[in-house]
Amino acid sequence: MSHRFYPALWLLVLALLTSAVRSAADESSPYGINIHAPSGAELQLLLDRAQSAGLGWVRIDFVWAYVEPKQGVFDWSLYDEIAAAAQARGLQIYATLAYTPGWATHGPEFFGVPDNPADWADVCFRAARHFQGSIRYWGMWNEPNLAQFWAGSMQQYIDVILKGGADAIHAGNPQAQVGGPDLAHLSSADWFTWLQASIHQASDRLDFVAHHVYDKDGNRAVTKKLEDSTLFGDRPNLWSVSPPSVKEVLVATGWFGKPFWLTETGWATDQTSEAAQAAYYNGLLTDWYTGLTDRGWVKKVFFYEAKDSADTTNPRWGMLRPDGSGKPAYTAYHDFIFRNTPEVDDAHRVAENLPDRMEAGQGIVVRVTVQNTGTTTWTAAGGYKLGAVGDHDPFAEPRQLLAAGESVAPGKQRTFAFRMTAPAAGSYPSTWRMVREGVRFFGDTLARTVKVDAAPPPSARDLSLLGGRFRVEVSWRDHSGRAGFGRAIPATRETGFFWFFDPSNTELVVKMLDGGTVNGKYWAFYGALSDVEYWIDVTDTATGAVHEYHNPDGNLCGGADTSAFPSAPHAAVAGGLGGSDLALGGSPLLAALAPLPASAPSTLAAAVACVPDAQSLCLLSGQFKVSVQFRNPNDGTTGAGQAVPGSDASGTFWFFSPTNTELVVKALDGRALNSKYWIFYGALSNVEYWVTVQDLATGASKRYHNRQGNLCGLADTGAF
Repeated sequence: MSHRFYPALWLLVLALLTSAVRSAADESSPYGINIHAPSGAELQLLLDRAQSAGLGWVRIDFVWAYVEPKQGVFDWSLYDEIAAAAQARGLQIYATLAYTPGWATHGPEFFGVPDNPADWADVCFRAARHFQGSIRYWGMWNEPNLAQFWAGSMQQYIDVILKGGADAIHAGNPQAQVGGPDLAHLSSADWFTWLQASIHQASDRLDFVAHHVYDKDGNRAVTKKLEDSTLFGDRPNLWSVSPPSVKEVLVATGWFGKPFWLTETGWATDQTSEAAQAAYYNGLLTDWYTGLTDRGWVKKVFFYEAKDSADTTNPRWGMLRPDGSGKPAYTAYHDFIFRNTPEVDDAHRVAENLPDRMEAGQGIVVRVTVQNTGTTTWTAAGGYKLGAVGDHDPFAEPRQLLAAGESVAPGKQRTFAFRMTAPAAGSYPSTWRMVREGVRFFGDTLARTVKVDAAPPPSARDLSLLGGRFRVEVSWRDHSGRAGFGRAIPATRETGFFWFFDPSNTELVVKMLDGGTVNGKYWAFYGALSDVEYWIDVTDTATGAVHEYHNPDGNLCGGADTSAFPSAPHAAVAGGLGGSDLALGGSPLLAALAPLPASAPSTLAAAVACVPDAQSLCLLSGQFKVSVQFRNPNDGTTGAGQAVPGSDASGTFWFFSPTNTELVVKALDGRALNSKYWIFYGALSNVEYWVTVQDLATGASKRYHNRQGNLCGLADTGAF
């Protein structure tokens, strides 16, 4: 119908967008609303109101001209935003893909026939693939039997758009479902001929038939158009004399009994009253969704539309007013859904990171994310919790609670984060489900058998710093589900290292400094050569206080805590920590530092092995030479980092004091994986510095720059 699309408005939105973009929703819900393609605050408002009403679906306009404004140039940002927002609320999307960009047609922009059918197939394939997991249901065009939406013939629509698009959608996502033809139910537009031909020629491509039916006389008139027995209902050759009902076309084509969706219907409140609109909403829902045995074939209904436009010249089809307030129809929709939806507790497990393997005594934080896929709202007062099946878990408390006053509505997700502490060596089951205390366990079951290995002795895993004042222990978890203690490598009074997987492969450096002369605190620093998840527990042995620092999975940044523990203020001493030394990460800068050299490729021959010196590390049997230059942020002078060899794969640099490690560098041979050598570095200093790595076998050189203030390390898995 003509109210479906306003080209000028869409062009304005397109201009704004191009100048700047899973939760498992309940597919069984029959209740939907048309929302077009909103963004920003408008999108959040419409989806919040849809969710609050209990709807399960939104229908969107997925505009080809928006996502491919130039041939081969794709911008999915608007629909990424819509898909993410719908997923967060547990809403399913029915995306109607339509509207040709100007470059793809010699006909009218938006409504012209694609010059090359392959262009249409390409965008359908790409859309289905890009949104695999977030948009599964796709429609092929909107009301193609109206000239204002499709400038081609019926046969062009069936061959190019319906059949070609459906094939491409299914190829892009084999789990996708394709519907159509989404016709306007107008005899003047020959809807029954189009529907009959579409089903006859493309039934093997369609997963459901979608259709639009309106009637200003109310819900009974719409129901009559859907299911009435007409004069020539069983004689298709006479339908032009007396149009059939939708059911009669479905029966004649053999589709009846297969999925059918009513994807547009509704009443405009500038053509009837708000009270009448509400009565028609309730009446149509009562006609079709109260369990009548002969009325179960309309599987879904999408009212048109969510919200009235602020432009008062547009018809007022919305169940919301322009300011977002609900008309009586919104209340009627909400009330019908909640009256006719049984109370169901259900939960879907979205994500979890329970380990497969731990070491005895090790403690790590795990996360279990579940989505409310039932009809009840989870609250602490209602007794909803994540519970250990059997009311016991060997690793954690058997109940993980919601916060007081917290609620998790249907469709919403909740992440439970809790600590698992490994018992003695052995294998133990850990099994979790949502529970309504005193009623039932429900939803997906998370079952994991965790193997617990004997832990290393404290002497192997504890790092003692500042003369035993601080004890550091590290726990890690890798990407495959293994977890364990880090093994400590003492270095200086202030600094030490940890390895996780191999003694020759340093993963973490930790440093403690006494900042009492500056702020009366001990300072804690750490820098990483690993992006696995880990926890650093620092214990002040004098007071028993413990601070825990967490590195999330995928992060290579270190940390600096200049208020970690209290330190008795004391007078400054020679070489002690000065007030300007936070940026330097150590003692005062020495005088007469060498200027920063220009970066240039090495000209060393392949046969020349690295010769270590005071300012160079030699790694991987001398193939790689590493040097570091840093800048003093106080006066801009530059200096050379002083090298401290470690293993064949790694070593460290100090900038200001031999006991104060600032940087650790590691080289790995990754050729078995990607034919490359890998370079990593991790920092305990936030000064500006440059790391130069030379491959003496080839003469190639790379230079890495750390900006002042940055504590993040780097991983280059394609270095050489």
